[in-house]
Amino acid sequence: MVKNICLLVVLILSGCSEGPLFEDFSHKGAKSEKEFLVDSQKCEKEKNKHSNKIQGREFGFEGQDTGYLGCMKLEGWSKKTI
Repeated sequence: MVKNICLLVVLILSGCSEGPLFEDFSHKGAKSEKEFLVDSQKCEKEKNKHSNKIQGREFGFEGQDTGYLGCMKLEGWSKKTI
């Protein structure tokens, strides 16, 4: 019972995470936040395309966000590093 409750809490917290933020990316042409949101939504829809995953890997990305980050890179966006 306790394990089920803990699992439920983890699922709820992970499901409520925010999407990518404008502040986490930079654009080579200095696009606005509104343009970021348009590009981000497009890439979110297309992240599972095989071509985006391949491009993401070629850019050096790994993990579940490879397709999204590859698409964003093709749109001119670069994820800022901390």
